Amino acid sequence: MSRPDRREASQLRALNCSLGQSNRADGSAQFSAGNTSVVSGIYGPVEAKVYEEKLDRAVVEVKFRPDIGAPTTKDKWMESAIRNTFEREILAHLHPRTLVQIVVQLREGDGSVDSAAINATSLALVDAGIPLKCMVTAATCAVLSDDTTVVDPTQEEIDAARSTHTFAFASGSPTGPLYVDSRGEFTMDEYNHCYDLCALATERVLAFMRTAIEGKVTKEAKISAA
Repeated sequence: MSRPDRREASQLRALNCSLGQSNRADGSAQFSAGNTSVVSGIYGPVEAKVYEEKLDRAVVEVKFRPDIGAPTTKDKWMESAIRNTFEREILAHLHPRTLVQIVVQLREGDGSVDSAAINATSLALVDAGIPLKCMVTAATCAVLSDDTTVVDPTQEEIDAARSTHTFAFASGSPTGPLYVDSRGEFTMDEYNHCYDLCALATERVLAFMRTAIEGKVTKEAKISAA
């Protein structure tokens, strides 16, 4: 099997990220995998409206903005997926009666957008100093028509796939994935294979993200010491 960009089946596209580029947000990050690029901005914790606030924890709100046009039903699903993933990982009890707003902007979509959005949000929350139980990373697999399973599929590969699978994991947690989205026709063996491949891929993504965070911290420390 030859992929359009000549990658191996288990190979991720080139990763790139940057933290803290938005002056308007309390924390932000851009995460790119190949031609897929997502920016996530964090606003808060800020005072929540009376009818929204929770007495014992912060409210987590997510807005997903597509690269072109108005949000669709799929974008609303993305908002729900991101909120459900991070509500359990944010230590919301430390900021009762407040709002943490996550705004995710798709810059360019070429497949595996949901995993890129989760990775960008994880980095942005760290950049904003929002307390988390642990880092969250995600990866996507696709089962192609010839039964080949590929990691980090492009949109061309997704369009031709029998099924797609996205998993998000909390680093160091043995409890299984925080988020699963499997679509299409697949066997249980294919599902398990995608699970294993995505678990390995998220370990590589986590190592990359930690390096990016350490780089920013080192840079800020040098600036403070100057």
